[in-house]
Amino acid sequence: MGGNEASCSYVWSSKAVDNWILKLKFFQNDKFIASSSDGSILGYSLNNLAQTPLINFDKAHESSVNDMTVINENLIASCSTDGIKIWDVRSNKSTPQILLGNSKNSNFLSLASKNDLLAGGTELQGVDAEVHIWDIRNTEKIVKSFVDSHHDDVTCLEFHPTLNYLMSGSTDGYVNIYDLSKVDEEDALHQVINFGSVHSCHFITESRISILTHIETLMFHDLNDTNYENLESPKFEDLGDLRIKWPLNDYVIDLNPSGFVAYGSNTNNSVSILPFNPVKEKFKESRIIHLQNAHNDEVVRDVIVKTNTTQCLSCGEDGKIKLWELPHVLKSYSFGEQIDEPVLVTSPTSEKKKTSKHKKEHKKIKDQRFKPY
Repeated sequence: MGGNEASCSYVWSSKAVDNWILKLKFFQNDKFIASSSDGSILGYSLNNLAQTPLINFDKAHESSVNDMTVINENLIASCSTDGIKIWDVRSNKSTPQILLGNSKNSNFLSLASKNDLLAGGTELQGVDAEVHIWDIRNTEKIVKSFVDSHHDDVTCLEFHPTLNYLMSGSTDGYVNIYDLSKVDEEDALHQVINFGSVHSCHFITESRISILTHIETLMFHDLNDTNYENLESPKFEDLGDLRIKWPLNDYVIDLNPSGFVAYGSNTNNSVSILPFNPVKEKFKESRIIHLQNAHNDEVVRDVIVKTNTTQCLSCGEDGKIKLWELPHVLKSYSFGEQIDEPVLVTSPTSEKKKTSKHKKEHKKIKDQRFKPY
């Protein structure tokens, strides 16, 4: 591996026993926040390495933090069994600025934000899982709700960076794209893709989507246009099981549209960072970077790379956050770069518009390696 190995330069350790570090987010240039299974949210600086956190929302939630998102340089949102909470990072009080929820008091599993909009997705309760959208400037009323479009846990949400769309992924096997300009839920449901129990989904370019499942399969798929009069079959590429495709791969952590995919191996105590070109939808295996003894044999929950630097962070179920120095800078891709149309097969799994709610017929595939939520 030699020149493709990263070196660990600092380690933050949780003081709580059996505490997992679940997710990492950069904010304010040199700072990052980390969520944990004990319900806490902590923030640290890359320019002033120290064990004492700059931000300390101790026991921010009553149980494991399922997701969090950075709204702006001062506000972050997090969610758990006690709803969605919005925090001001300028305050270290473990009291949220805003508390959000739904009429069912559901466990919220996923979040996404864009400008002043905040979306939250719930765990299955009854026959449906729900997606709600708020305007953080006035959270007294929910702006939009999609309550009939998923019938299992909503594991991920993402706003399209430039178009008025919201995407949701679920363990029911569906990825839904909603046109937020439409009032009625059935009219808003612009596209449905049926692939498998969704671990993550991303808009990787203006018109292409990545879908990663809980059984480590990956698909790239067209985002449909709005020309409903001339329906064209969307193009897709199914890469299959990535554990077979790449060595030292027991599970995929995530694909990042900015230019890499991270995956881990418990049997080899390693994490690999593979450069990814979202425009060509290609991976550069000759430039793969290895994080040896990353989190021993524990599952790695998140990996983030600071753009245009050699700094990288990882966290895992060993309760540690590690700062890494990469051997080279990863190329970063800006959303909306020129796309060469790929020549791919047509997909039988996508619909332009859904006329009725999905039927609950398929076998449910639950997320076994990423617990708790």
